[in-house]
Amino acid sequence: MAHILFVDDNPDLRETLAARLRAAGYQVTTAGSGMEGLELAETHTFDLILLDMLMPQLDGITTYQRLRDRSATREVPVILFTAMAVEGHWEELTEDGAGPCFVMGKPYETSLLVSRLSQVLGG
Repeated sequence: MAHILFVDDNPDLRETLAARLRAAGYQVTTAGSGMEGLELAETHTFDLILLDMLMPQLDGITTYQRLRDRSATREVPVILFTAMAVEGHWEELTEDGAGPCFVMGKPYETSLLVSRLSQVLGG
């Protein structure tokens, strides 16, 4: 079972999506901020990290960059969510020597997200 870290400052969205991902067979750990997500990534091993792009204090891009600066999380695939893209938009970003990073527009259908997770995790 893949272990996913989901970082989003919206508690309702965070818990709703976490419950849907658990129902789809994933182990999910949640964090309410980029800083909390970084702390969890220091003490746990994740197969994939979902990050909201727009969060106060430490946004998703900065959190992503800090994850890439750490050897333990450098190669973990990341999906960044943004409301600034067309719904369902999917784009792969490239980083030299780092794990894949994707951008996904929101809102999104849970079934589409689960399909993308399966694709990224190789299942």
